[in-house]
Amino acid sequence: MSQVVEVDLRQIVLTNSTFGPNEIHQIVNSISTEYSNFRSLRDAVGEMQQQAERTPAASARLGVCQYLLGRYSDSVQTLTNADGGALTHFYLGKAYLALDKYSEALTAYESAERAGYNRDDVALAQAEAKRYTGDIQGALTLLDSLSGAVEQTSEYLYQRSATISAMGGNSTEVVALLERAVEADDTHAGALFGLALENDRYGNDEYARQLYERAAAQFPVHVGTLLNLGLLYEDLEHFERSKQCYQRVLEVYPDHPRARLFFKDADASRDMYYDEDARRRQERMTQ
Repeated sequence: MSQVVEVDLRQIVLTNSTFGPNEIHQIVNSISTEYSNFRSLRDAVGEMQQQAERTPAASARLGVCQYLLGRYSDSVQTLTNADGGALTHFYLGKAYLALDKYSEALTAYESAERAGYNRDDVALAQAEAKRYTGDIQGALTLLDSLSGAVEQTSEYLYQRSATISAMGGNSTEVVALLERAVEADDTHAGALFGLALENDRYGNDEYARQLYERAAAQFPVHVGTLLNLGLLYEDLEHFERSKQCYQRVLEVYPDHPRARLFFKDADASRDMYYDEDARRRQERMTQ
């Protein structure tokens, strides 16, 4: 079955077939189902980058895939020179956001909406960007402006929980929103991570681990999910599992300082375990 998924994934990336949110969802699902398909995506993107000439539409496809691989600077460069469509602007915004360029992200999201991208999706992305700029009230006002079915989606509930948390709101409300988000979509990586972190903070290690594991099974995965899960595995002396978590971070970010440090610690701990439970708990809290 994995082989079939791999062939389909390569076809999505390398052919001139339709490419939009549905196809992106297929890529994400194929990697969430079988993580080895991440390498298939990486190889397909490598082939595409070697093409001497690309159409603007092909550049849009490549730029989105580079974003999925975590190559945000490459994604920005590619999408800036792509077809200028709604999808291009939206993922350009997501790439800018990942690079902490929030003003540029907001500008790209505005362009995406003008080009016809789904208004609710754009508003949720803008709310996230505003929250990162420190405009918490602006983010909440934008969320409050939405109505209808979007209010029941996992992304809306997740963004609202993050905004309430950033405002210093009641943790009970934050947890309730995260639980509703996971109920709406039990594969939402952000909501799973947020709920895991809340339980981690209150010492519910077993449930937190289960939630981190579910979040780690999704794609793209939050780096904090893999680091925190790795640290929990170290607490249980499951050092090979912890190393696998850190290795997944390093596959995307080879120079990630914490992942490199934690990987070395876990590797050394296989032979000589030393108790750093307090240190590891503190590390998890800072993700």
